[in-house]
Formats: sequence, C-alpha cells, structure tokens
Amino acid sequence: MLQMRSKNFLTSNTTLYREVNGRVRYYRLKAFLTLFGEYLLIREWGGVDNKRATGQKLKYFSSLKDLHRVMENILSTKINKGYSRVQ
Repeated sequence: MLQMRSKNFLTSNTTLYREVNGRVRYYRLKAFLTLFGEYLLIREWGGVDNKRATGQKLKYFSSLKDLHRVMENILSTKINKGYSRVQ
C-alpha cells in the first residue's frame, strides 16, 4: 500500500511561475518511479511562450526520502527567487 501511495505521488508534477522583464517563466519538477525501483527527478525550465523547454536536467535517486529532500530544497530556493505556484 505504501508503494502505491508513493507511486501516485510520483506521477504528478509541480510547476512554478514568475515574471521577468515582462515575460512569464516557468520551472517544473516531475518525479517518476522507474522500472528498476529508482526514482527519477526531471527539472524543466523555460518561457511560457516557447514551444519547448529551454533546459532540462535528470537525476536518479535510490530512495524516496532523498528525492523528497532534494525537491523541498529546490522548491524553497525557487520560491525565494520569486517563483510562485499558480492554480
């Protein structure tokens, strides 16, 4: 049951937005459970008006605890830089 809950958590993504020089920027975090039992974190960023992301980084984690800790650090850093969640 715990793995099922963590799997549902990992299929969602978090998107943050901010305005820079009149242009809206986004920063997206996506987390997935891989076929090998590892956790994959995908970080994307770019302008809302672009068709594709400006940049993307992938990182693998062996435990959900490590993934959660890194995601919290990234989110707090981005919120301090002016990004916010728009719902």
